[in-house]
Amino acid sequence: MSVSLPTTPREFAPLGASGLANFRLIPRIETYPAVVSFAQTLLGKLMLLILFAVGLAYNHESWAPLVFFLTLITFLPSQRRILLTASTLVFTFLVTWKTYKNWPYVATLLCLTLLLGALLFWSAARWPRSWYGRRAVLIFLSGFAALVVFAATTPQDAWFSHPLWDFTYMLSTYIWFIGYSLLDAKMEGHDAVGLQLGSYRPFWGSTIETVGGVGWNTPFAKGAAYLRRIEARSAEQLAVTQLKGVKLLAWASLISFFADLYKHYVYVSLRIPTYSQALSLSASHVHLPWYLCWASLIANFFGGIISLSVLGHTIIACCRMAGFNALRNTYRPLSSRTIAEFFNRYYFYFKELLVDFFFYPVFLRCFKKNYKLRLVVSIFAAACFGNAFFHFSRDLNLVYSFGLARALQGFWVYLFYCFALATAISISRLRRRGPAPSGFIRGQLLPSFCVVLVYCLLDVFGSTERNYPLIEHFRFFAHLFNLNI
Repeated sequence: MSVSLPTTPREFAPLGASGLANFRLIPRIETYPAVVSFAQTLLGKLMLLILFAVGLAYNHESWAPLVFFLTLITFLPSQRRILLTASTLVFTFLVTWKTYKNWPYVATLLCLTLLLGALLFWSAARWPRSWYGRRAVLIFLSGFAALVVFAATTPQDAWFSHPLWDFTYMLSTYIWFIGYSLLDAKMEGHDAVGLQLGSYRPFWGSTIETVGGVGWNTPFAKGAAYLRRIEARSAEQLAVTQLKGVKLLAWASLISFFADLYKHYVYVSLRIPTYSQALSLSASHVHLPWYLCWASLIANFFGGIISLSVLGHTIIACCRMAGFNALRNTYRPLSSRTIAEFFNRYYFYFKELLVDFFFYPVFLRCFKKNYKLRLVVSIFAAACFGNAFFHFSRDLNLVYSFGLARALQGFWVYLFYCFALATAISISRLRRRGPAPSGFIRGQLLPSFCVVLVYCLLDVFGSTERNYPLIEHFRFFAHLFNLNI
């Protein structure tokens, strides 16, 4: 979470020379010249698409239309960005229409949201030096926050209350996609409005995807500017990128299969309570043994990594099959040796969102004469304020159900988590480190164990369920150390 932290996972780092270090469960087929050449032929492309369709049918409900559009993009690479926009709009309005009870009403809200995003982008690109053009993202996010406050203070019996809330919620699912297009408006050679729409909840994975029943509003593969940088420019690059996509989907399928075994073994065979159950018992003053508290917390931690890996791998695999060589969302987080590195490896695109929208704007403008203060304030702007703003704007249903005041009151637990996370990352970035210890145990195992331990403890307060006050989370935290308070 700093300018000195690599912003990309070390996905292409060279491996060691030993045989075990070079072993791969799924071989690096994209490095085999014969395979790459075959993938550029008509038969090779068809085989890749068939293999991808088989794997996608296991992980994705709307796999058939998705594969159809991937096929079009594969055989019409020169029209990739236009087809991306067309595919995204078709998915937005047609593929998911059966899930809506009142499709014309939802389509109207979608049109208004996309029209607003296009208008904001066009204005920022048309007048880049204006008061709005220089602060487009800040004005947009501030305006959205004001809209939430206005909707929350509007009496629910008002005739426009329900449509206002529906529009506010719809806009919340697009907020960061529109934000990335506003960032792109400042760049030279930015895409036109039509191509920008292709990056608004692109068809390979939208904000409606869920992990454990929780919606994730993070743009995977970021915005249009990032897509331009990672787009395949030749037939060979497309073949390599698609081979990586097939590999990544294979990983997602394997992890998904393992996830089912993991849940059955942990929660059925071993009868370890889920974290929600353990926290509920703790709040009811039913004191579980301390080791069961640890077991539920650790199982929840690893279960979260597995679920996020399946979701991220599936979406990025589809992105790669469309010809965009996007980096993975989750890449070997358990090998992280620092807290900041884990944050980068665990949920890469969420980290990038916080960096792009909160870290860099503060880092590039504030406290330029004091680097350490500048770094810490920027980290808190991203990992604390930005993190809290992201999750609060994501869960607007709680504001609608309980009101703004009670929703903010229930948000104190996660706000404490954001503060603790920002503090831990700041300490991690400010620590002076000597040469890395030699040997696997001191150089890799112990640092990684300490990082995992810190994040497990932070997860006590990382729940976004908001069912219990902060004191109950501290009570559970004490149970971990066999203390009953």
